[in-house]
Amino acid sequence: MSHLPSAIRHLPSALARLQTIRKRRALAWGALAYAGIVFAGAFLGAEITLRSKTKWVKGVFVPIGRRGNDIFLPAGVETMSRGVVGIVPLLPNKGHAVLGPQRLAGTLVRRPVLQERGVLPNGALAWVSTFVYNGTPQQLGIDFEHTVVQTPVGEMPAWHVPPRKGDSDAIAIVIHGHGGQRAQALRMLPALMRSGVGSLFVTFRNAFGAPRVGKGYLGLGDVEAEDVLAALHWAREAGYRRAVLYGFSMGGNIALSVLREKFMPFPIPVTGVMLDCPALEWRDTIRWQAQRFGLPKLLARHVGRFTEYIVTRRSGQDFDVVDQLAAAPGFKVPILLWHGTRDRTIPIRQSDALAAARPDLVEYHRIEGGKHIRVWNIDPKGYDRALEAFIERVLPGVNRD
Repeated sequence: MSHLPSAIRHLPSALARLQTIRKRRALAWGALAYAGIVFAGAFLGAEITLRSKTKWVKGVFVPIGRRGNDIFLPAGVETMSRGVVGIVPLLPNKGHAVLGPQRLAGTLVRRPVLQERGVLPNGALAWVSTFVYNGTPQQLGIDFEHTVVQTPVGEMPAWHVPPRKGDSDAIAIVIHGHGGQRAQALRMLPALMRSGVGSLFVTFRNAFGAPRVGKGYLGLGDVEAEDVLAALHWAREAGYRRAVLYGFSMGGNIALSVLREKFMPFPIPVTGVMLDCPALEWRDTIRWQAQRFGLPKLLARHVGRFTEYIVTRRSGQDFDVVDQLAAAPGFKVPILLWHGTRDRTIPIRQSDALAAARPDLVEYHRIEGGKHIRVWNIDPKGYDRALEAFIERVLPGVNRD
């Protein structure tokens, strides 16, 4: 080998060093790319967490066909959803209908009309949604009043639906979720009215239509609880003497946050809480959302941790304060809980954990096939029965309709 040129003799070691350099560079680029995904995902997650709000109730606009009592819709995620949907034709047509379970009819979806107000004409372009309603209680033919709840940070708009029997002393405070709308809970209003209570559909700071506070950042339940506490003061001034809280998604976290000792004694007693697909532990929810968008579990965990850091730095949010699973041992009032197995927004394991932690307080309805805050749609009559029975139990003596 000694007669070979020096360059040739040192070639294997040079190749080995080159491969080592390439591996190091590849690892460095890989680490940089990983960090970039974490940072980008966390900043996006923090922005959604802090600022999410929607002007319109979620739904789709589609042309409709009508034959007698049957409505025909193009097949899609919303129109093929399990259970009932609502439909509203666009102007100049006026009307609203609740449609029953779907059946495929060739390339179309066929649904029967269960309830109808106004006119739902053949050929109209219409809004279709699993939230069923997109207006005010007037869309159901129910009288109500626009009002405001006075809070330390401004006037929060609300709808007040008085009880049908004027001597009722009980009210349900209805709290929408993160980026949500009051209209999303109109599906349950008939059951609330039959139960004999008044209803106050509230909103909270930095939600759509409510006052902007500070930089406009949403909290995750704790600061919004102050606005719901103000709603209890409103209820007392309006003549009510007892209340239940009824929260959807983040609204469920708000309702449970109101129960903290710092807010006691309440202006009027809170005798029960109803929760529909509640967000009970935000760290878990953020990780779940990261995985939902395709990130591997380890990467989702890192994105979640950095999202928590950014949210805390921007808004001062303490995630421990809104951890309702950790707070569960301190709850003292009965809880009615619904959650759907197809919830892609809040993992159902959170409600499973709450029900397991407090079986003495929690009446749990685990709805097979239910989507996020759409479990009512799967079995409206069963949902309403549970709601009315719970109110009768925690508000004894209320005059039912």
